[in-house]
Amino acid sequence: MKKRKLLVYSLIFASLFSGCVDRYDYDGCHKPTYLSYEKLRTDYPAIKAPREIQKAGKIYVYGDILLINEKNLGIHIVDNSNKSQPKNLHFIEIPGNIDLAVKEGYLYVDSFIDLIVLNINDITNVTKVHRKESVFPYNVEQALSQEDLDKNRCYHSEKDEINGVIIGYE
Repeated sequence: MKKRKLLVYSLIFASLFSGCVDRYDYDGCHKPTYLSYEKLRTDYPAIKAPREIQKAGKIYVYGDILLINEKNLGIHIVDNSNKSQPKNLHFIEIPGNIDLAVKEGYLYVDSFIDLIVLNINDITNVTKVHRKESVFPYNVEQALSQEDLDKNRCYHSEKDEINGVIIGYE
């Protein structure tokens, strides 16, 4: 009889605390910040002034040029013709960029789900050649920092790919 009572009380207790919690009232959940597909595709890639590398990712050597990925942010273009004094030339801002490859003067990069081709034959004048949309599968966690992942345990329920790609949480 004791076992039965314990089982009944356990079930009641478990059912009381297993209900759904409104995701915006719960301290562990936050509202996602989206970058729309339209903005992703019209504003980027953007050739910017050089900036300091915060967290280097993959490095690709192309002649005297170093292409240094900064995960989910873009690619630093560095003139390495003088090995003792490399010169940072540009930063190509590419949200959702993780990987890169070069072939015959063309830089191939990802931007979340899209593939972008840039002409780097004249490294002082980098130009976009082509963008192929929706080539790669979307990973909702891709652009999230470890802090976002740690503080927001319910991000999977927030995913809404129609609004664009998630770049953080507020």
